[in-house]
Formats: sequence, structure tokens, C-alpha cells
Amino acid sequence: MTRLAWKISVLYAAFLVPFVIADDLPPYNCDAVFKFEGQFEKIVALIPYHVYPIYTLCTNVQFAKEYRAAMELYEQAASDPVCARMNFKRSRVNLIDMMHDQLVSLWSTANCQDCLDRANETREFLANFDELDKCLTKHLLSPCDPCAESYGSIQGQYEGLVRGHKDTICVDVEDRMNQTRHRWSAEFNCCRNRQHSTTTFVVIASVFCSLPVVFYVVMYVVTRAKEARVRSREPLLDDSSRDVPAGSGSGSGAELVAGS
Repeated sequence: MTRLAWKISVLYAAFLVPFVIADDLPPYNCDAVFKFEGQFEKIVALIPYHVYPIYTLCTNVQFAKEYRAAMELYEQAASDPVCARMNFKRSRVNLIDMMHDQLVSLWSTANCQDCLDRANETREFLANFDELDKCLTKHLLSPCDPCAESYGSIQGQYEGLVRGHKDTICVDVEDRMNQTRHRWSAEFNCCRNRQHSTTTFVVIASVFCSLPVVFYVVMYVVTRAKEARVRSREPLLDDSSRDVPAGSGSGSGAELVAGS
């Protein structure tokens, strides 16, 4: 866009160089050409004020007005036979056509017509952008939480505008959204904070979900350990029962009889 504006300025400077009308042409003054040059001059003067820090060219009422007036004057000059002969068919290098083509290229490259065709949606987007910008300015140190709703709103609206118009979205809208995304993610790191919060939530949720599994695994291990200890004691009980004398009970009875 900046290179295109520079080309327009060069063409304007070239147009200011007086051109000589051939002697065989009739003494005819083509006012439309000079008026077109005046409109071209006005448009060139407007450009530097509407491309930085953000593009406001297409949504500028004066720019659209001057552009339409320039196109009408060009059509008037081109449709007049004498004017066309004086200014459009004299040589291979036609400055009037070149100036016209550069204006059309500027208008079409910026997709300015999209802002006009969807004027209501564009105005709504610009209003929401201003609200978000105020919020970011107010909460400059930490805007992520207080401005999250405004950012989500403008993000959703932009996606709706782009849907079906990806290659024809007005540059005023596109530039605002690009700068907003850059500030939100790169300058304020809001996207990183949200990602960190999401990651933390996922980790905590995973831990809580895994607790029942851990509990059952621990209980299973403890139960198996108890069963193993019980089984290891059973042979000892069997051996102790075998160590008791088989006739110990009857011997005591015999002694009692002998004593009697």
C-alpha cells in the first residue's frame, strides 16, 4: 500500500509538468481533465493521514467522496470526443489513464468497496473495536480478564465478516483485527495466560480423575499382600500341631489310675 501511494505521488508530479497541445488540434478546453487532476491531488493529500497508525482510508467519508468524483470526471473526459483526442490519444504515454489506473488499483487493492457494500456491519465492527480499545487502555497493566468478553465479541464478528469474503475483506477492518490480535497475544500475552490456565485445569482434572484408579490399585496391592502373609503363616501352624506328643493325654490317665 505504501509503494502504491508513492507511485501515485510520482504520477501526480509528472502530471504537473505542462504538456503541449499539438497545433492541428482545435482550441478546445477540456475542463473535466483539469478537474480530474484536482481530485487526484486531493486524494494524494489524504492518503498519508489515513494509513498510520491504522488504516482508515476506506471508511473515511471524504476519501470515498473524492474517489467517486474523480471517477465521474474521468468518464466525462473519456466520453468527450474532442477531450479524448486532446488527452487520451495523443501519445503512447497517457498520464491521465495512468493516474486513473493507479486510483482504481488503490481502491481495489484496499477492498474499499467491501466497507461500503456492508456499511452496517462495518460500522458495528468499528464501534466494537473502539470499545475494546478503550478497555485495553483502561486496563493497560492487566487487560486479559476484564477485556476478554470484548475481545471475544470482536473476534467472532470479524470471523463472520471474513466468512465468504476472505479475499475481499476491507483493509480498514482487516488492519484493525490484525493489530488487535497482535496486542492481545504479543503485547499483553493474554492468549498465553489462557493457554496456561487451560493446561492447569487439564492437569488438575486429570489428577482428580486418576484418584479412584490409584485408590483401587493400592487396595488391590494391600489385599494381595495380606493374603500372601496369611498363606505364609499356614505351614507354621501345621508344623506346631505336629510337634505335640500323640499319647500325652492317655499317659496322664494311667498315672491317675496307678495312684488310685
